[in-house]
Amino acid sequence: KIGQKSVKMPGYHLNLQGKVAFVAGIADANGYGWAISRQLCNAGASVLAGTWPPALKIFKRGLERGFGDKQLLADGSAMKFQGIYPLDVNYSEPEEIPEHVKGSRRYADVQDYDIRTCSERVKRDVGKIDILVHAVANAPEVQKPLIDTSREGKGPSQLE
Repeated sequence: KIGQKSVKMPGYHLNLQGKVAFVAGIADANGYGWAISRQLCNAGASVLAGTWPPALKIFKRGLERGFGDKQLLADGSAMKFQGIYPLDVNYSEPEEIPEHVKGSRRYADVQDYDIRTCSERVKRDVGKIDILVHAVANAPEVQKPLIDTSREGKGPSQLE
């Protein structure tokens, strides 16, 4: 059980010492991104988080206060992120960000959150990453398998 004592599982002994992971899609201690990050930390990786800009302040505040047992690693220490970056995967380039988003109070004081600029910032800060995890939540408009879905929630036949 997450947050309880670590359970040894056969075939689950990974050594990721010296590896850097970027996990896109962490905004709280309840989702897949958090659970994956926790296991990467348990395996020795340094983990960077990519967080949706409107959730960034709340997530950082939660980390400062602590997430209790959900933050505990197998060795009893608290999980820590090597870095937390704002990331909105709706925008590949800064030029794609609409003015109404840039001016929104939900994005106030947040910069470099498009994919390209965020990745450049990560590269500048830590060099290369070894592991990339996509744990970004699905929007309600997504009705097809992710492999067949665009950013707008449309399948291939709807894009033409």
